Amino acid sequence: MATFLAPTARAQGATTVVEAVQLPAWVERQGQRRPAQPGQLLSDTDKAVTAEGARMLLRLGDRSVIKLGERTEFQIEQLAARQRRTGSPSELKATLRLITGVFRYATDYTSKALGNQRELNLKMATATVGIRGTDFWSMTDAEHDAVCVFEGQVVVERDARPDIALTQPGAFWVTFTGQPEQPAGQATPAQLTKFIDQADLKPGSGILLQGGRWRTVLGQPGSEAAGVALRARLQAAGYPAELVVRQGRYEVRINQLATQADAQTVLARLQADNALSVTGGRVALAAE
Repeated sequence: MATFLAPTARAQGATTVVEAVQLPAWVERQGQRRPAQPGQLLSDTDKAVTAEGARMLLRLGDRSVIKLGERTEFQIEQLAARQRRTGSPSELKATLRLITGVFRYATDYTSKALGNQRELNLKMATATVGIRGTDFWSMTDAEHDAVCVFEGQVVVERDARPDIALTQPGAFWVTFTGQPEQPAGQATPAQLTKFIDQADLKPGSGILLQGGRWRTVLGQPGSEAAGVALRARLQAAGYPAELVVRQGRYEVRINQLATQADAQTVLARLQADNALSVTGGRVALAAE
């Protein structure tokens, strides 16, 4: 039986959970970053951060989902939920901030069927998006802010200018830094495909999820100190490595990988990064 050493701490008392991660990614709390992993709970002011090629899937308390694309920094500024009585629809109110990167929000079918209500606002660099039960995509960076609706409607609010309501599937608004604002239009099929692709998890690309049965074993250091050092390097790089003792030997692992292909991708990627000093390694089912 393996003995775990200093397991990663979990936040308590939050209403948003990290459901899946395409590595590498982090959760930042009070200025401290730890690698993101399935089952982590996010609280007010927490940030979710993804690296190049990474993704993250968050599940809110009303079952709606948030998908984050690569090179994204996202913050929950304030999130509150209430239920008037047991079995009644829930009411979710939140202020979210997309600091940079790609964001997609979608209401879960179960949440719709239960009649759950929500009032969410997503802040971006130049605008705030009012969300009232929908499926939409947005992004922000140094060059532009953009919003596209897939289902339902959103309202784009900007200081001292009339609100812009996006009410039809494919309705698209974009504004470029330093340029006059253009009227909202309609996204092309190619644009819609691109927007969806930017936030979706990529099978076999290093996905962790709750209940994932595969692991990557990243070597058997000769001492606890060497194992702690390797674990620290991996965690700093956005990989939730754990150090265990198995049959009297130290072992550094990354657990909860979705498939064998995901585990192999992570192993190959880490072996190729000279700064991490990962030598050897293997993939295995969690029971092995």
